[in-house]
Amino acid sequence: MPEDDDEDWMKYASAGFGQTNYSLWDEESVENSEEIDAEELDLELPEQLGTHMEEIPRAPNPAGLKHLVRGGCCDFCLGRLGGKKRYEQTIEESGIEIRKSVVEGNSHLANIREEIPLCTFCENLFEETDLLADIIYDNIAPYEIKRLQLGARFPKDQIEAEDVERKRYAANGSDGLKTGLVAEIARKLNAKLDGVKLVNEKPHVLALIDVLTLTVELDVRAHYIYGRYRKLERGIPQTRWPCRACKGRGCETCNNTGLQYESSVQDLIGNPILASLDATEHSFHGMGREDIDVRCMGRGRPFVIELKEPKIRTCDYSKLQQMVNEQAAGAIEVTDLRSSNRSEVVRIKDTPADKSYTIRFRLQPMNELEYNVLIAPLDLTKVDKNSRKRKPRRGDKRKDNTKPLPTEIITDTVTFSETELSKMKKAELEAICVENKLTKTGKKAELIARILSMPSPGSACFELPDADTIKSTIMALQGTKLAQRTPDRVAHRRADLIRRREVVNVHEPVVDIMDDGTTEIEFTLRCESGTYVKETIHGDNGRTQPSVASLLKAKCEVIWLDVGDIHAD
Repeated sequence: MPEDDDEDWMKYASAGFGQTNYSLWDEESVENSEEIDAEELDLELPEQLGTHMEEIPRAPNPAGLKHLVRGGCCDFCLGRLGGKKRYEQTIEESGIEIRKSVVEGNSHLANIREEIPLCTFCENLFEETDLLADIIYDNIAPYEIKRLQLGARFPKDQIEAEDVERKRYAANGSDGLKTGLVAEIARKLNAKLDGVKLVNEKPHVLALIDVLTLTVELDVRAHYIYGRYRKLERGIPQTRWPCRACKGRGCETCNNTGLQYESSVQDLIGNPILASLDATEHSFHGMGREDIDVRCMGRGRPFVIELKEPKIRTCDYSKLQQMVNEQAAGAIEVTDLRSSNRSEVVRIKDTPADKSYTIRFRLQPMNELEYNVLIAPLDLTKVDKNSRKRKPRRGDKRKDNTKPLPTEIITDTVTFSETELSKMKKAELEAICVENKLTKTGKKAELIARILSMPSPGSACFELPDADTIKSTIMALQGTKLAQRTPDRVAHRRADLIRRREVVNVHEPVVDIMDDGTTEIEFTLRCESGTYVKETIHGDNGRTQPSVASLLKAKCEVIWLDVGDIHAD
């Protein structure tokens, strides 16, 4: 009987220790089914989580507008994002209407701005537009401007956060935070400014707003004036020349001016204009430049003077021209002053214009050695300087520039010192005398003196040419293509290249025989832009070929050079 009682107890037990349908073999299948259920749950999860997001539509849907109000959106942002703004209505007026319509059906939102005082979209920046407009107005008051551009500097994270919220809740086509803020400030500035046009390009002044500090930075654009100048005196550089001793810092050598030369074409033109336009600084842009000892005559050299941060932009250019010429006191003369722009600076720098020159030089005898130096061959290997993948120099875009190779000039010159000759035997001295067609008789001391007194090889000078030869030789230069290696005098600031320049035209020279018997020549020539004219005359020790000196077989000493005209039209 006890065994029967145990069996009955197990039959009716409910604690799970009795009978069960659990199978150990079903454990693996149960785990797999749980994993499948979990995967199915994961797949359905995003749809379930996204359903409540879809319940908030975008503005101008009434539910979307209600959400904007409930989130603490200010009136400016309600009008900017709500999509309800009408023509000639401000965003603030539109926002007030939207808030009023939402509050009529949802009275509990009437005081939501007191509960959430900080706008979630603009962080109340639109409330500062009156202040920013006043700051800009006060800052630009000293400047004469007709075109004003506004800009704003925002933290990157603020712009990104506003962009996400705007794309989620705002109406399609709503202005971004930066665009809306700048437009609102521009609207308020328009009511104050008279005769000033708000633009998006080519402004006179750019006002940049910093929203973090609520300050405004002004970028005052330069004013450009075009003209032509004639340099009537020598010894005046085109631009400011810093003192060689102090590099422009100021020292006793330059009387603390920082300048190598007291005046320059730039200062003679720029300083009077600087004072007239109340600018801070000026920069000079010329169509090429002449050497400091060269005059610029004719119609003058085109230039553009750049006045930085000017407070005055309107001026009478005829009076300005007269003032510059009076203060220059005959050193320079300007003509054709007019308003210009930055693009004309590029045009002046990039335009390769032929130039006419008048030059005067003096002839002196030349020996064979000096002549050999002038005609020593230049390396003309076709190596384009642009193959170095560097930006080409402005106004010098020709492809026929080449890099020179070192040239060694070989001469047969043999010289003897007295010490060397004294160590030789008499027979050796006699052989030297025979070789040089000297008398070989006499004592050793006499032979040494005879050898030392003989002229060195190549020291014989060529006969100076007559006037007809000079004229025909110079006239033959017309149409010649010169090969000019960078002169030594500018090698420190220009690449060592061989440049090819053409002599376009030559006028008949004037040959004068001076009282002391020397011959001076003066003529006018027209050359391609970038020609080194002085080097065309004296040859620069063979770095310019052909040269007048090598053709005449006479040394040419340049007396003066004038720029006759710049053919830029």
